[in-house]
Amino acid sequence: MKLCDFGLARRLKDIEKTNPGDVPQPMRGTPCYMAPELFRDGGVHSYASDFWALGCVLYECYTGRPPFVGREFTQLVKSVISDPTPPLPDNPSRSLQNLIDCLLMKDPAERLQWSELCEHNFWRTSILMIPLPPQPAFDNMIELSATPYLAERNGDKPSRQLTPPKHRENIGLRKKDENSTKPSMTPVKNVQSGKKNSAKPKAVGFKGVNILRMSRIAKLNLQRERDKENYRRPPTETTENETEVNIENNDMELDFGENPEGDAPDDTDGSDNPGSAGNENPQSTDANEENYMENQVDMLTDEGSVKPDIMVETEQNSCSDNLDVAASPPSSMRKAHRAKVTPCPATGSEPSNIFEAFWHPTDLAVKPVMPIRKADKAVDMIPTLPFEALTAGDYTKLPKEQMNAFNSQILQSLSGTYQVSQKQNTIRYLEMLSMNSDAANKITNGPIMLLLIKMLRLSKTSVLRVQIASLMGLLIRYSTALDVELASSGIFNALSDGLRDKHDKLRRFCMATLGELLFYISTQSDQDNKEINTQESPLKGNRPATSWQVPSAVIALVSSILRKGEDDLDQLYALRTIDNICSQGTEWTSRFASQDVIGHLCYIYKATGKQESTRLIAGSCLARLSRFSPSCIHLILEKISFRDIASTLIKGNGREQQINLNILNSALVNSHTVTSMNRYILSLSDDKQLVPGLISLIEQGTDVLRGKAFLFVALLCKNSRRWLPHFFCNAKLISAVDRFGKEKEGFIHQCTEAFVQLVASLVPGILETVSSDIQQIMCGKRHGPVTALAGRAHPKSTIHLFPVILRLLGSASFKHRVVTGHVLLQLANLIKILEAPFQARDDFQMTLLRVLEAATEEPSVILDEHTIFTSRIIPSLSVLYNGNKDGDARFLCLKILSDVMIVIFSDSSLTSDEQILTDLKSISQRHFLPLYPSFAEDEDPIPIFAQKLLVMLMEHGYIKVSDILHKATVSQCFDFLLGDLSNANVSNVKLCFALASAPEMNTHILSQLQVVRRIGNLLEFVAAKDMDDFLEPTLEFCRAFIIRGTGSNRSGVALSENPALLVDSAFSMSIAVDQQTCVTDICDFGGNMGTFLELVGNSDPQISNLASDCVVLLSKAAPREATVGLLTNLPKLSTAMDLLKHESSLRLIRLLYGLAFSCRQYLAQGMILSISVSALMRVEALVSVFKGSNDSLLADAASYLSAELQRLPRCG
Repeated sequence: MKLCDFGLARRLKDIEKTNPGDVPQPMRGTPCYMAPELFRDGGVHSYASDFWALGCVLYECYTGRPPFVGREFTQLVKSVISDPTPPLPDNPSRSLQNLIDCLLMKDPAERLQWSELCEHNFWRTSILMIPLPPQPAFDNMIELSATPYLAERNGDKPSRQLTPPKHRENIGLRKKDENSTKPSMTPVKNVQSGKKNSAKPKAVGFKGVNILRMSRIAKLNLQRERDKENYRRPPTETTENETEVNIENNDMELDFGENPEGDAPDDTDGSDNPGSAGNENPQSTDANEENYMENQVDMLTDEGSVKPDIMVETEQNSCSDNLDVAASPPSSMRKAHRAKVTPCPATGSEPSNIFEAFWHPTDLAVKPVMPIRKADKAVDMIPTLPFEALTAGDYTKLPKEQMNAFNSQILQSLSGTYQVSQKQNTIRYLEMLSMNSDAANKITNGPIMLLLIKMLRLSKTSVLRVQIASLMGLLIRYSTALDVELASSGIFNALSDGLRDKHDKLRRFCMATLGELLFYISTQSDQDNKEINTQESPLKGNRPATSWQVPSAVIALVSSILRKGEDDLDQLYALRTIDNICSQGTEWTSRFASQDVIGHLCYIYKATGKQESTRLIAGSCLARLSRFSPSCIHLILEKISFRDIASTLIKGNGREQQINLNILNSALVNSHTVTSMNRYILSLSDDKQLVPGLISLIEQGTDVLRGKAFLFVALLCKNSRRWLPHFFCNAKLISAVDRFGKEKEGFIHQCTEAFVQLVASLVPGILETVSSDIQQIMCGKRHGPVTALAGRAHPKSTIHLFPVILRLLGSASFKHRVVTGHVLLQLANLIKILEAPFQARDDFQMTLLRVLEAATEEPSVILDEHTIFTSRIIPSLSVLYNGNKDGDARFLCLKILSDVMIVIFSDSSLTSDEQILTDLKSISQRHFLPLYPSFAEDEDPIPIFAQKLLVMLMEHGYIKVSDILHKATVSQCFDFLLGDLSNANVSNVKLCFALASAPEMNTHILSQLQVVRRIGNLLEFVAAKDMDDFLEPTLEFCRAFIIRGTGSNRSGVALSENPALLVDSAFSMSIAVDQQTCVTDICDFGGNMGTFLELVGNSDPQISNLASDCVVLLSKAAPREATVGLLTNLPKLSTAMDLLKHESSLRLIRLLYGLAFSCRQYLAQGMILSISVSALMRVEALVSVFKGSNDSLLADAASYLSAELQRLPRCG
């Protein structure tokens, strides 16, 4: 048993970290299984909430659905809180009903406890109660409830019928150890509890639950996830209720974490408060910014397409940060142009789309560089201003003249003789306006921004400059369009000067602002290129004067911040800037693809002293550089070893794994550009955890990680075949491929398709190398076992790669991709090579034959490439069989031959082709028939397969009976009758029938076999076991032998068609049986007459016809024995006659003449038999009915029999 997916679980120690009364509510959950208290403010995860979920699961196991469901979130929560537990349908056991009722108590204080659960009488055996740790946070939650806030929903209190628990004197003071260390004082083993939720809930509001608020939060978070929002992308338009969440399925998870801006905790610098400017405390400020730094998490994943459990370790820390994309709704209307990926695949046989396949949209996810500030949230706190303040909405609606006048007032308040504090108030007001995208556009593209740039350069007040830099960043962040005139405003120089300032906070905000500006420019360049129809870079000064031009000095300045020893927050903003810009394609990435930048990024990524978020952003930068600038890959691998990157796939968190998979895959795809790639790959050989770790990642990771891991495995094997057996001889990987290969869409489908295509493309190369190596050994150019394929350091031979091909053919995903016409030709060549001996041939031939066997399991392979099989593979198989000492190899040769022939014969279009007919005849006469005696004498199950194939070839006319009429061969065909009949098969019977019915067959040989009694036993065995597929061929077999017993095939045919000849004396004299030319032991069939009569009444007309024919023919071939058999089985005969009275008259006429002939024989031979008078009377009654038939033949037969019956003596 494997326990997995603990993504939503909470550790007790994490729950206890908060102070009493400040217990965190669950940030994410599945509403259908969430306990009522978790929807309440201050609700806490506990054993009680787990027991509620257990009750839901048990209820669902019984009914097929959770107890509380709803199409909308509010409806579902109200149901969980207010509705009684629905009763179980049908008639459940009382113990199950009681257990579920006790688990689904609304009040957690009244819910079933751990000790009670272990002792509950629903479990057949007592569960060992392991003491659980205390949970103070849960006890605090109960204590904070002055009254049981859910008690009104519980209805009647449960009454433990035999051992009721002690009454809780204070329901808010629950015994702290009831679910933990002390065993229950009131075990309920074999006790039914009356715990039951009220059927009539009170219509009271649920205390402490704001359903609409939770729904609104969940709706917002869900919308962000589903739209796969990204910074500077337009929001998805929707007309749905803004506060209602539709519950799509019962397992739907919702995020209830409220972080409206979706960014990190607030950066509390002094610019937020005018009064703080003069009393700034650097020490506390640095501490706050450090806290901010710790909570910055780069948005590498796209919640719309990656499941929440992509990062188990960091999910709780990143819940709030995952909303960064939506932090600035207005600016999201500015679209971030995604760069078109220019694939740089290595030359080789891999599919051309492999480079695009492993990139996921989250790999280019971007987020704002500017941090969220408290000023963003305090939109209603308008500071004191020297002019009348307008709201953002009113400001954007001002006419042009009024807008100019209002802007003049703002300009005057900033540039006049006002005090610094008043200017700070104006800046704070502008920050509030910047939250509106329309207002931000007007301010950014107007005179106010120009003044801000000037003030940033010239102001002597550091605090004011900090606020100005912050305001500029917010304006650019929330703007949807920037006029190109801003490019000539000196903004780059102003921000660059700020970056060089000694003031920490000024540098940080200048870096963040510059990052926003550079990213905006990068999103516009692609569109500008289209407009002017040119491929020139926007960075190199050859653009029109009206376009944005980024000086190289600015890029160099941003890059220099990555140096060791720079401020951590400066580096964080610089990293985000580079990360965002590098998402825009080759043109922009090239500016940061320098050796120094990559060296700094690698240092940060490896630095253990850096914050996790900073490290991961640096890693993301490296991944994007490797994507758009493959020439950087060798620089990255020089700083971070290939092995170290691969090792994080085993021990790293989800985000780090995704980054490193991107780097590794890019390196392998572009391995032709990395001179030391073979050495890098070889360094992985000592990592024993790599293979199981990757397979575990594929099995248990998210779809994004699974897809990327799949392609890493394929690319690794493509670059070094030594890895093929390690991965593809592992059943878990093949199983995972088949499982995920069933996906019809999505990223995992894209990756598995590319994975299968790439791996399948390696097979021809493997076969080519194997063939070449074997030929060199046979020519004496190479000695010893087949040498290595995979590299200088790999000691294994090519034979070890064949199990890989065999495993691939055993996979539903690979089989159709691997077996092509080219591959079959290569396999045919290898089989041809095996005709001659060479060193290690025996081991090699078994694997090759198993590969061929797997390839022929798919009929379409044979039908599509039938020529290769009939002209090359099958002839080689016959040569390989002959003289082979390995029994398994001989069997596989015959089995493959048989499988191929069966498929070809099943297609009528092939058997009508002249060339195919010629090939099949050649196979039958030159390759199969000469080996048949060897097949027949070989070890099981070879004779069985050979016999089946022989029958098939005889039925289709490729082999005649005369071709196998050798006494030894005939004897071998009948040997199955001498053994256990349960081991017989239809082919045995058909072959013997073909021999017995063939005119060329010498009756004397059949007579010498003395097998009639065994044939009769076979008939009775088949009839008794209702083996319908055996009945017809067995009856045909019996009929053929009986006809041989009549001495003439012609007379047998005549008698079958006209049974009246049986009583014709002239006919009998003309075909008198010559005992020298008939089967001497044919009389043994007389003991099977009862079985023949039973089969005459069979519902299958063909079987009934054969059985009736056997009755009349046996009467001629063995008159005395047939007479005894008929007259002693009159009850069965009467039953058969009764069943046939409404059927075909020929079968009935045969029975009538057969009985008439027996009556004459009885009297003529003076036989003494015990004949049932009652059965005889029933026969006479039926015969009297038949005498009046309109069918003259039937009437004549009945009249003749009636006369013969009158002559029989009556006894008793």
